Amino acid sequence: MELRGIHFGLTLLYSYLLPLYSIEEFNGGFLFRKITGVGKGLECVFREKNLETHCRIPSGVEISQGLLGLDKQILFREVCKRVGVENCIAKHITLIYEPRDKELIFYSVYLSRNTDYYINTVKWIYELVTKGTISSTSYTIKEFTKRRDYFRQILNKNADPLSEAIELLNIKSVGVKSIKAYLLHAYGLTIHAPIDRHYARILRAKPRQPSKNICAMLRLNCTTCTLKCLYGYTTRLFGLLNGIIQSLSYIYYRLKSKRRSIIEEILIPDPSHYVDDIEKLLNNILKLSPRS
Repeated sequence: MELRGIHFGLTLLYSYLLPLYSIEEFNGGFLFRKITGVGKGLECVFREKNLETHCRIPSGVEISQGLLGLDKQILFREVCKRVGVENCIAKHITLIYEPRDKELIFYSVYLSRNTDYYINTVKWIYELVTKGTISSTSYTIKEFTKRRDYFRQILNKNADPLSEAIELLNIKSVGVKSIKAYLLHAYGLTIHAPIDRHYARILRAKPRQPSKNICAMLRLNCTTCTLKCLYGYTTRLFGLLNGIIQSLSYIYYRLKSKRRSIIEEILIPDPSHYVDDIEKLLNNILKLSPRS
């Protein structure tokens, strides 16, 4: 399978599916291989210079459009259109998601809290997939191990995404930000966006956290909420582009970071190629947005 025009470095950089792939440098780009879950064995070589990707799909394996983001690139292009920028890097970014990998995606989100995602979370998920257990003695892992069976009970019910998300939200250690990230990356529901510090900085606002009880009562429908909250504000303002704009804000600040992991160096060897373009795009979006 040949793909053109998708920058898988920028796409994987912000993805909670990143720990489900092995990443290796490869001849002017990198090779990413699905090591677990749906599409296990899928192997793609991405070359940054010409934005070409060659994928080898194992015999008998069916790959969904979501797993390679083939159905979401149109939303990133829509952001460019909305601000009147015809040629912008966002046109080459997409969202990869896979509902059938939801358990591992939820773990990836849950284990990313208060830690280095590219070092710790990726390592922990790899250990979980390959060894069935995580060797770290950190508080996060102890908490995860204690609750894992409960998580699995909820995820194995195969309820609709919102009902599932609300039941997960009722767990003490799971917050609205994590659930919004889960709905975005597991199900590709782009109306949902985690309000992290990166998104809040782009909006020039403080990330006021909503009440979990109210969010659950409203079934995470932020458009109906009357409380003053960034989740309601961004949902009403951006609609289906909400998760897309949040993703771009995360990419922007990761590209600006002075502390880069080995994985980031492989995915994006030279961030300077993209920082200015994404910054201009986000500034144009902000100009269209009324103050909250």
